Amino acid sequence: LTQRLLKYGAQPVISELRDYQVSLMTALRQTIAQRVLRVVVQSPTGSGKTACAAAIVDGALQKGNRVAFVVPYLSLIDQAHAMFFNEGITNVGIIQGQHQATDWSKPVQICSAQTLERRERFPEAHVVIIDECHLLRKHHITWLKHPDWQKVPFIGLSATPFTKGLGKYFETMLIAATTQELIDKKYLSPFRCFASGHPDLSKVKIVSGEYQKDQLSGAMQEGTLTADIVSTWRDKWGQDKTLCFGVDRAHAKNIQERFEEAGISCAYQDANTPPSERAEIKRKFH
Repeated sequence: LTQRLLKYGAQPVISELRDYQVSLMTALRQTIAQRVLRVVVQSPTGSGKTACAAAIVDGALQKGNRVAFVVPYLSLIDQAHAMFFNEGITNVGIIQGQHQATDWSKPVQICSAQTLERRERFPEAHVVIIDECHLLRKHHITWLKHPDWQKVPFIGLSATPFTKGLGKYFETMLIAATTQELIDKKYLSPFRCFASGHPDLSKVKIVSGEYQKDQLSGAMQEGTLTADIVSTWRDKWGQDKTLCFGVDRAHAKNIQERFEEAGISCAYQDANTPPSERAEIKRKFH
């Protein structure tokens, strides 16, 4: 990927850290210096988690340390690779199936959580970064608790670190900034909320504090709710470039079909969408 990016003229654009990111990096260094080695970093969506991750990796590399950056989905492998390239970090290998960029000698390894789990091994690393750490897997937990890794810092990144039991495996949490703080500083846009309709959730079971997804999906597709999304979109926005998220795949697919029935171009993708199709959807969207 790095070679392709360079071939087509892409150049790294290293981000300058914002004030709250500088404070976060200082707090992280101080925390690890105190031998608190299991740290969650909460950074809201749109706050620049990419720049923070790159700063952590760059700091480790400057000390001659190796880094394992673990992502939860295969679709994030090349995205993370491009992210590091854009931040000037190009000495990167990938651990995922038979990926063409596999090179265990590289000081930075972007790792598929599924591949590590399947191979039952850990990459050599002095620092481990777990992206989207709220999606903690059994292999992550085994790694975090392994006796040989108790002196190695594990840094979890997440905008929503609210998974029940996460505190069993991490010792502390650092908050980069709140969404409201970033809005006040004009790093994020203020938002408005509109409700297209009100679903009847009286018959939807709640399990471990969450609505049961299949029942919730069914409730969200009843009556005119999905059609109301289209009409509300037209009334309140009606412009290009909109992202919609469904309760599950069936709900999302239903939303896409309603938009298309209304003559509005709409594409659908989920975790199983092939990379080539995903890239084409992204190209058309942009």
